[in-house]
Amino acid sequence: MSSELPKGWQSVRIGSFARELSERNHSGGSMPVMSMTKHRGFVRAAEYFSKSVHSENTENYKVVRKGQFAYATIHLDEGSIDFLRRYDAGLISPMYTVFELTSEAVDNDFIFRSLKRLALTGRFDPYSNGGVNRRKSISFHDLRAFRFSLPPLPEQRAITDILDAVETAIDRTVALIAAVSDTKRATMRDLLTRGVRRSNVPLKKLPARWVLGRIAEGVTHIPADWDLAVLSQVAKLESGHTPSRDKPGYWGGNIPWISLADTDALDALTIGTTVECVTPDGIAKSSARVLPAGTVVFSRTATVGKASRMVREMATSQDFANWICGPKLLPAYLVQIFRHMGREWERLQEGSTHQTIYMPVFKKLQILLPPVAEQENIAAVGEAFDMRIENERAALAALKNCRNALAQELLSGRHRLPECMIAHHANTSGKAA
Repeated sequence: MSSELPKGWQSVRIGSFARELSERNHSGGSMPVMSMTKHRGFVRAAEYFSKSVHSENTENYKVVRKGQFAYATIHLDEGSIDFLRRYDAGLISPMYTVFELTSEAVDNDFIFRSLKRLALTGRFDPYSNGGVNRRKSISFHDLRAFRFSLPPLPEQRAITDILDAVETAIDRTVALIAAVSDTKRATMRDLLTRGVRRSNVPLKKLPARWVLGRIAEGVTHIPADWDLAVLSQVAKLESGHTPSRDKPGYWGGNIPWISLADTDALDALTIGTTVECVTPDGIAKSSARVLPAGTVVFSRTATVGKASRMVREMATSQDFANWICGPKLLPAYLVQIFRHMGREWERLQEGSTHQTIYMPVFKKLQILLPPVAEQENIAAVGEAFDMRIENERAALAALKNCRNALAQELLSGRHRLPECMIAHHANTSGKAA
């Protein structure tokens, strides 16, 4: 194995630089109770969960101190591992495994990234044990025997610097997407209830009771030239259908068919391609319909609330409600209304197993209806926000791909950093975060 090691690296067992800990909270200290998540690592349980998920008596909980590691003993294969950074100490369920690094020749960040990558790629699976339901349970007693390649400390630090820089860019992009989304939400609430003229518009009382389809609470007046319309009176509602799977001749045609597999595509302003297509025969011999370009497609099950516009003739499954807009309603404006109605969609969902919005609800939806020219202006603002968010999401995906590729290459030693970058860390010590 040594011949396969990158130059200067060594093959080490986890047990050679780490030891298990089992300090308990027998004194009843008031340290924060932590949970371990696969995406965010350590989280404070009271902040992460909507209700208490831990026992009131925490005397048997394990103590984790700053710089020490913990992992979910039965979920390590999902990447549920981290070391404590934000707090001097915390409490964690006895079901977790706690350990600390014992060598100055290792860096916390590097070990964290290496162990997480190894866990997610299944490298620890041979060290797992337990019954059928706990076949991924990995004790530290077994894990300490695992052997992997470790670079010198300066190179560990240089690698973590590179990966930290990418993580910082990812965090900033996530924050930017959230900020743009919040700004859009505030802007569109104003535009969708007061219009582009906003404070200068003459108002009138709502002409009818607004029961279903509310954009915001507390709306009592609307612009004088707007109306509160039943959506089904200004747009035709169409349901979807799935042609028989037992008929191969119904599938593999040239008619795009929107299904649950395409719900992520509804984040874009328009949709024109799908995972599956159906044939004219599949349409003719089922309740599915070919809908015209411009039809607004709305996801009413699974990921409720996603909406987009068809750019060509398409069909959908029964998981979608589709609207063919009449002359008084622009499809782009309707998409913006649907995208702004997140709270209303949550209120209207039903079902004990799978949440959905049933078709009778759509027949009663009401929307605010400005003149078409104003709809166009409102939709243009909303779409500008959406395009910015879409671009930033694409940048985020590229950054994550870059992070994953760099981690794979740098942590394995397949790609080596220039000596000048490594030399910068020549006089640093290990372990500390």
